[in-house]
Amino acid sequence: MRERDLGTAAASVLAWVGATAFLICLLVRKIVPYPRWDLLACLAFSAVASLAWWLRATGRWRSRLGGVVPPTLGLKMGRWWWPPMRGLCTILAVWLLSVPFFLLAFSVSDNSPQLAAITQHDYRFATVTITKIQHSYRNQSKAGTTYVSVVTVEAPGRDTHGKALRLRGTTRTSDRVRTGERLTGGLYAPDTPSLGIIMTGSGHLASLLGGPASPGEMVMLALIGAFPVTIFFISFFTARTKADPLTPGSVLGDRPARRLRVRIAGGTAGRWLTAPDPKKNSGDPQTTLSPALRLSSPEGTRDLFIDRCLDPQALAGVLEGQAGWLYWAPDSGKPPEWSVTALLVLDDDRYVYGVTPPGRAEDLPQGEPADLPLPDARPLRAVGPYALWQPAVHGPGMYGFGLGFLAICLIVAGVNSGGGPLLSMCFVSAVGGPVAGLLLIQRRRTVYLRRLAGGPCDTEATIAGLRNPP
Repeated sequence: MRERDLGTAAASVLAWVGATAFLICLLVRKIVPYPRWDLLACLAFSAVASLAWWLRATGRWRSRLGGVVPPTLGLKMGRWWWPPMRGLCTILAVWLLSVPFFLLAFSVSDNSPQLAAITQHDYRFATVTITKIQHSYRNQSKAGTTYVSVVTVEAPGRDTHGKALRLRGTTRTSDRVRTGERLTGGLYAPDTPSLGIIMTGSGHLASLLGGPASPGEMVMLALIGAFPVTIFFISFFTARTKADPLTPGSVLGDRPARRLRVRIAGGTAGRWLTAPDPKKNSGDPQTTLSPALRLSSPEGTRDLFIDRCLDPQALAGVLEGQAGWLYWAPDSGKPPEWSVTALLVLDDDRYVYGVTPPGRAEDLPQGEPADLPLPDARPLRAVGPYALWQPAVHGPGMYGFGLGFLAICLIVAGVNSGGGPLLSMCFVSAVGGPVAGLLLIQRRRTVYLRRLAGGPCDTEATIAGLRNPP
């Protein structure tokens, strides 16, 4: 784990450029014969950028872009941005990556062998009349009720025997279809009736013939992406408005504060307690397993619990030998075992944001009263953000993401483009691979933190001990 520099930031941006280009290629030309070399080029570009990010994050590759990344768009990297907004950024990234995936699914479902065969002939698009209904079934969901019907239609033109042209196709409507009903349009090859007909609207026709995605699909994708983006920018600008220069006073509020002169002694992990979950009837305090910095002082040691995504040992290595003041404010309205917000301000004006248990006087060093605001307070900057790569945590989970990426590459390369079982397996892997990877990462992180904490923590015993102290 290392502080993110311009090299890792540039690699991240380039990876997102590749994903954006992937989406643009699908929007401009939704259906093209496979393999889609334009999409494969975008995937390769993102893969190379991600590999560069990984090499930079693990320290295996050094480049000339070594400067630390400045705060984004002038935002103070304070308690309103890092780490509280990390979760929101992760959700936004996953949600936005689903947009090109959905459009790829639409493209594959429409790019059928029937369409390829029809477009190889002198195709035609015209209004047709239903002459026979083979079968019809109702599909009911939360979005509404639709009817899928296999019908025979009469289309303009004559077959090889000079009779009216009759074609078979499938239509999806909001109401039951009836014999004699006219449908707005169908795509067919008059000289080859055996290919059938593709019933579609005029707005969707251009996308089937190698044009851009249909207006309806664009609107749907815009709505899918608009919701998380709107939430993100509301949170972002709200955070920016509140992100005054960070000081212990802005973090601790009006409660009487204390401070303790400390030095970074190492990395560890453990459980800290917070208020009970109001949704649960037990009333037991919440326990959170988190990484922590072990802080030493002449009076004893304290733990500063930090964001769960950070590697405490690597962070302690980055801050090795650093000294500073730990600020916290005990809350008289809460049990002394419940952790409170704390701020470690290093001597070089960097800070680490976290929580620490106030504790009883005989348990933990209590330091000295601190008068806030400090008369010599200077602007602070966060330690981080980080290139968050932990081999013991992320390594095994990356196999799931690799499986999903490989599945996308196979889909774009045209594996079973006619809709065979291998194509279905690829779509399942493209979704299930990253999900399995995230679950595995969470599991590995918990195992790693428990190992740092000295083994599994017995939560029930811990809570019982707090209720009945010796």
